[in-house]
Amino acid sequence: MTTTAFFHLSRRRSVSFACLFIILTATVSPVFPKSQTNSIERKEFKLGMEATDWIASFQVTPPSSNWGIPYADDRAWGLDPYYYSNGTITADTGGIKGGERQKSAFLIGGHDAGLGANAALGAYLFSNDDKYLKIFNVYYGYFERSQLPTNASQTQAQSTYHVNSHNETLDDSGYWAEQTNITARQGGIIGTPADDVQLIAAFPAAEHGNPIAATLIAYYRLTHNQTAFNMLNKYGNWLVRTQIKNGEFAGAFPVTQYYSLLGWKPRMYETTESAWILCELYRITGNTTYLQRAVRAGDYMLSRQFSGFNNTYVDGALPYEWNRTQYSRMVSTNHAGFSILAWADLYRLTGNPLYLAAALRYADWLLNMQVTTPASTWGDHRYANDSMAVGGYYYGYDVDKRDFGWRTALSLWSAAYAIPGLLALRELVHDTRYFQSARLAITWLAKMRFADQNLIPLQALGPTKYIIGSAWGKYPQFYQPDWLQIEKAGMIEFVNNGRSNPSAIANHNLTWFEHTFGVDFNAIDYQMASRGPEYMKMIWSWWPNLGFEPRYGADIAFGAFSIANFLSYRENVSRVRSELALMQHEIHTLGADDSLNFKLSYKNAQEIFKNCRIDFEDGWYSIAAAKLGKVEKIINLSLEQAKPLMTMHELTTLNQIAALTIATLAIISTAYILRRRHSSRRTIKISLI
Repeated sequence: MTTTAFFHLSRRRSVSFACLFIILTATVSPVFPKSQTNSIERKEFKLGMEATDWIASFQVTPPSSNWGIPYADDRAWGLDPYYYSNGTITADTGGIKGGERQKSAFLIGGHDAGLGANAALGAYLFSNDDKYLKIFNVYYGYFERSQLPTNASQTQAQSTYHVNSHNETLDDSGYWAEQTNITARQGGIIGTPADDVQLIAAFPAAEHGNPIAATLIAYYRLTHNQTAFNMLNKYGNWLVRTQIKNGEFAGAFPVTQYYSLLGWKPRMYETTESAWILCELYRITGNTTYLQRAVRAGDYMLSRQFSGFNNTYVDGALPYEWNRTQYSRMVSTNHAGFSILAWADLYRLTGNPLYLAAALRYADWLLNMQVTTPASTWGDHRYANDSMAVGGYYYGYDVDKRDFGWRTALSLWSAAYAIPGLLALRELVHDTRYFQSARLAITWLAKMRFADQNLIPLQALGPTKYIIGSAWGKYPQFYQPDWLQIEKAGMIEFVNNGRSNPSAIANHNLTWFEHTFGVDFNAIDYQMASRGPEYMKMIWSWWPNLGFEPRYGADIAFGAFSIANFLSYRENVSRVRSELALMQHEIHTLGADDSLNFKLSYKNAQEIFKNCRIDFEDGWYSIAAAKLGKVEKIINLSLEQAKPLMTMHELTTLNQIAALTIATLAIISTAYILRRRHSSRRTIKISLI
């Protein structure tokens, strides 16, 4: 009996101790891992950072800056040189021959500055390095200074034109003056205080304003900055005013509303991009005019979508269209990403299934324009053996001639802009092909770079600008997989002649730049092209001149940060959701008085978490990932600050449990003793009998 009684007591003790262990374990505060959002060493992030550093190295900056191209006049700050040709900034423009001494500089802001600012913001959100915040702020200062009307610009907001026997007044209020003209007035040398500097609106078109608007939308979603909001509303009003009656938008070479009144044609690039921007403006402002105009643009796109051609290079595409009085039915991938984003947004905002159907047909056409291997279930395999080509998208296709021509060239910006569009569509319909195509595109973009590490001189604003890279820049404009096109350019013949007769490639009429810096562009051409087919195909678009546009770095950063943050968010969101749930659990374990601040932190984290889900669904992946990281920081900080309260609560709970356990054991022990006594009495009684 004694043994049996001890067994029962031991089992009860075991149950009590088990309960105590479970309760104590539940009250111990969990240790959360630090946010992984900014520590992922993913190749896409590295690609975006490298591309951001490239574009930032060409930003015109205040003299005190330790990056970019310093210049004294703030009317040039925040702009980027449009392109370099033979080492000369924006050469072959305004009658300046490439490589000649330059007396005038034309700095194009617009999409260059907008994309550069977007890259800098993405780099800052990933790295938390203040260097990129400073770069962003120089761009942002340009946005503030240059929006019309402004005293900083020589361009008036309103101008009057005589058209078709009557006067037409155009109002460019809200548009950003996108070009700075700098002319040397002292000895033909740019960079002296005597320079004539003019900030003007040279090409008022959506192509130049939309990238700035996109960056400001991202910035506003992140900060809710009122100045950014006001700039966006002013620009949105300009965008509404410049929309042509059928819903389309004109191009930028130069095409303004004035030219549309003369009968000049629109360009699909501006139309698709503007439809997307108008949707996003509606989302943050609630102004239904923006949505109505986005619908008008989206419907125009629907009316122009090709169908019934029984040709996978045409069906589902949109015509490129063109400026002036021309009208081109060539299809192009250069606006592919914006086409998908616009229709996907319109579907989500209106519920109209026609937009989703159009987006899916268009995306399937885009996938047919991507170079893939036979292992892929989509794409074009004709250049599958060219590893450098796989993943790129053909630039365009001639619908009437039914051939590619030079447009087999694979465009960097086509791939960069396609990525966020395909990711957005993948989230809508869960078709993994779209995600796989985007991954293939970013892998291709990572290959499209020159790995040279030479110190190269470039003409700049005042002192010579030296870059680490090559005379061909860092990123090519195109990659041309079609060897026949390389032959047509004369590149193969040039290389063969140089190999048989080295003196044949020497340039005996050196330009000012070549004399000054001891270079021979013919020799540089030969050095480049003779490396092999891979290099010939990457410089094809500039042949025979050497040149590059710095903004290609910003294009690549746009695509790289989009997919990097898309992946980062998806990897981390489940963990953060679990951490929020555990944080909510901790609130219930604390007393009502002790948990007040903890509850406020939880409410704040929960609200930001809700907002970052919205940002992700709307396609703003960098903003969503940044906010997700902020949520996790709030959680970790709150738990750290609440540790003393939790410890006191745990000790109190432990004391209560211990007291309860002791009382329980005492009751059990007393019951056992009484039972033993009662049993002994029965034994004595039986013995007496």
